[in-house]
Amino acid sequence: MKTFRLPRNYWLGFWIMIGAYTVIRFVFYEPILPVPRWITQYRQVIRWMNMTAVFVVGILVIRTMQERWLLLVWNWVHLLLMGYLGVAALYEYFIAPMPYGIRGSAAPIIEFLIAPVFYMGLGLLYAVVKRERQ
Repeated sequence: MKTFRLPRNYWLGFWIMIGAYTVIRFVFYEPILPVPRWITQYRQVIRWMNMTAVFVVGILVIRTMQERWLLLVWNWVHLLLMGYLGVAALYEYFIAPMPYGIRGSAAPIIEFLIAPVFYMGLGLLYAVVKRERQ
């Protein structure tokens, strides 16, 4: 049986995502050093920038893997979840505070979009499908 290795670009993207996740984790959730006040004031903006950066890195890496279905899954999942968060944020900003159930669902979604778990899952799926084709 042939073994299959993931491309080098995949691992580069993985380490970039690990770095981005680690920074967010150690700055907002479990601060190990005191952070300036402006960082805590713009916490949501920084999280959105981080989610967007992870999304773009994933697009750039998956595009080099030359699998259109993988890019489609990556885009759909990220755009749908980011759209949900965006609609919820706009509702809360312009209309009224969010109900507790919806507000509580935002944190795990943000964690999912920032963490490299979905990226790793797609990489494993790519490796299995690629191995079966060979």
